[in-house]
Amino acid sequence: MGVVTKKLKAAPEEDNFKEISAEIPRRLIWVSSGREKCGKNHFGLTAPGPIYGQYFDPGGLEGVAEKFLEAPLGPKEIKACYYKFNKRADDQAYAREVKEQFIKDYYTALKHARTIQWDETEFWEVCRFAEFGRESARGREYGPLNGEYRGMIMDAYDAGVNLQLIQKVKEKWEDDKPTGEMKPVGFQQAANVVQVNLAHSWSPETGFQTTISNCRQNMSIAGDTNTDLDFVTLAQLVFPDTTEEDWQ
Repeated sequence: MGVVTKKLKAAPEEDNFKEISAEIPRRLIWVSSGREKCGKNHFGLTAPGPIYGQYFDPGGLEGVAEKFLEAPLGPKEIKACYYKFNKRADDQAYAREVKEQFIKDYYTALKHARTIQWDETEFWEVCRFAEFGRESARGREYGPLNGEYRGMIMDAYDAGVNLQLIQKVKEKWEDDKPTGEMKPVGFQQAANVVQVNLAHSWSPETGFQTTISNCRQNMSIAGDTNTDLDFVTLAQLVFPDTTEEDWQ
């Protein structure tokens, strides 16, 4: 007698695909890197409000944000959260508290803001310290933290909110010698996740300048340096078919 096999019913087909919308989301996710006092905060505040800022360096905002509270640059609604963390004095438990509060505030901002600013270099250090403590972990151990951090940035894409990640820079060394080349400090994968990477600078001769290091949507503008660039101008460079009104 042969073996009787029972024919299984095919599972119902699930269609998880969606049509791509022709409408371009009116939001930008970008990194602003550069030395102190070269216009990073100012540039972010030229973006539309309400603007919610999460800062570890209140001095970077003082004397800058006030100019946007009234004409001709405003009025804009600007709100700020300030955090304190000193890895030389504070312990890992406190780092976890600061990280938790920062994340809670961020998801509140995603519900109400049009633009969000982070002091990204400092927040990444808090996250690293909260995860590993004073000792630096090996690269492969960063996987879960990297994934969590990328997820936070991606949530700004989904929320349709502009997000500026402000990164400090430090000089790159090779063979125990300074190279003169500056590199951003913070979450290194941020450059891959964002749409645009900007390098800000200032000198008495050139004033405030912004170099577009690269741009996912429009690489033809990569390498361009602009004087006194503002957010709306950048957005229209990234998406040439949009208007000024699209970015208000």
